[in-house]
Amino acid sequence: MKKTTLLFLLVLSSTICFCQSFSKEWVSDSLFLKPESALFDSSKQVVYISNINGEYLAKDGNGFISRIKTNGEIDSLKWVEGMDNPQGLGLYKNKLYVADINRVVQINTDTAKIENVFVVDSAKFFNDIATDSNGDIYISDCFGNKIYKILDGKIKVWLDSNILSNPNGLLCMEDDILLLNMKDKTAYAVNKKTKKYSKIFSGIDNLDGIVSDGRNGYFVSGAWQGQLFHVDSDGNKKLIIDLGKEKIITADIEYISKEKLLIIPTLDKTVIGYKWTK
Repeated sequence: MKKTTLLFLLVLSSTICFCQSFSKEWVSDSLFLKPESALFDSSKQVVYISNINGEYLAKDGNGFISRIKTNGEIDSLKWVEGMDNPQGLGLYKNKLYVADINRVVQINTDTAKIENVFVVDSAKFFNDIATDSNGDIYISDCFGNKIYKILDGKIKVWLDSNILSNPNGLLCMEDDILLLNMKDKTAYAVNKKTKKYSKIFSGIDNLDGIVSDGRNGYFVSGAWQGQLFHVDSDGNKKLIIDLGKEKIITADIEYISKEKLLIIPTLDKTVIGYKWTK
C-alpha cells in the first residue's frame, strides 16, 4: 500500500472516530417552552435552562428559568418566572445573570429571587452572557453590535468595534473574551486589557453557543441548521453532531467536562444530552 494511501486512510479513520464519538444519552420530557440556553452550576449540581416561552423579543413577562439534573430529569420547570425573553446565562458564585432583551436580570441561586436588574434603554438584543473568574460579566448585544460589561454594580459598553457582526456566543478565558459573530460567521479572541483581537475560525452559519471542551478546544453550535462542531486550539473545525435532518435546533449549549456531557437546548420543547465517549 502506498504511503499516501495509508496516510489518507489513517486521517479518514481518525475523522470517522471523532464524528462517532458522541452518543445520545438522554432527551428530557417535552415540557420546555423554547429552551434557549443551558448553564451548569457545579456547586448545586444542576443545569439552568432559559425558556423564551413566547414570541422572540416580546416583552410579555412569560419567560422563565428551569433547573434540571445532569441526567435530564427536571428538578424545577418554572424555578424563576417573570422574564420577557430570557436567553444567555452567566454564573458567578451564587448569582445567576440572565440576558433579557435590554436588561440583565440577576437571580440569587440560593433563594431563587430576582435581586437586581440592569437596564440599558439603548440596547437592542442582549443575547449571551459570560462571567469571569473575578466576577466581571460580559454581555453581547447581538443587534446593537456591542459588548457590555457589568463591573462594580454598573453596566457599560465594553467593546464597540467594527469586528462585531451580530455578536452572539461569548466565552471568558484567562486573558481573552471569545466571541461568535452570527452575520460574518467568524469567531474572535479579544484581549481583556488591550482589546486587541485575532481571528479563531470562520465559516460556520448561525453561530450561537461556545463552550470549552475541558482541554484546549471548544464546542460550537450552528443553531438553525442543527449542527455542532469541535474546534481545536489551532482553529480547525469538525462537524460532530448534525441534527438538521431531524429539524432540531442546537441553541446555546453547555458542556460538563467531568461528565463529558454536552447539553443542547432545542428552542422547541426538549433539552438533549450527548455523551462524549472518545
